[in-house]
Amino acid sequence: MSDGTTGPPPTGVLAVGAFTAGAFPLVARDDASAAFFDAAARGELLVRRCLDSGDVLGPEARTCPGCGSARLEPFVVSGRGVLVTWAVVHQVPVSVLRGAVPYVTAVVELAEGPWLLVRLVGTDGSDLRAGQPVSARFVQPHQPDEGSGADSGEAPGEVLPVFAPGEPAAVSGQGES
Repeated sequence: MSDGTTGPPPTGVLAVGAFTAGAFPLVARDDASAAFFDAAARGELLVRRCLDSGDVLGPEARTCPGCGSARLEPFVVSGRGVLVTWAVVHQVPVSVLRGAVPYVTAVVELAEGPWLLVRLVGTDGSDLRAGQPVSARFVQPHQPDEGSGADSGEAPGEVLPVFAPGEPAAVSGQGES
C-alpha cells in the first residue's frame, strides 16, 4: 500500500535492528516535518532551497541566511557528503536514548553544501577521519516491548535518515534510463 502502513519497508530503508536495537527512539511528525518524513520513507533526503539565491539549506531552515528570503522550496539532495567532525557519546543525554549509547554523532557537509548534524552508523568512531566520504541511509525504528527487547508489533516510528561511512550503495531502479 502507498500509505506505508503495511508491507515491507521501501527499498533502501533498513530495519533498526540492522544497527543497534533501541538505538533510535520513535519520532512523531507534525505539519512542519511531514514532507521531510514522507521523503525519508521513500529513501530520499529532503532539505530546502532558496528560490531567490539558489542556496541549498538544511531541512530546518525557515529563511535563507544569504539573502533573508523566506521563499524556500523542498529540495531532494543526493545523500552524499563528507565528514566534518564527530563525537562518540558514552553517557545517556536523555532517557529515550538509553539503549543507544555509545553512538556516534557527527556534522556532515552535503555535496550540495549544507552542513547537517546527524547520527553516524556502521562505525564505533575509531576509524573515522575528517573529509571521509559518507552517505545517507534510512532506518525504520520500532517500539520494543517494555523490558523484553522484542518488537511489540506496534506501528513503526517515522523513517529516519542517518549517515554511514562510504559511498551510497546502488539502489535498483534509480538512475536507470
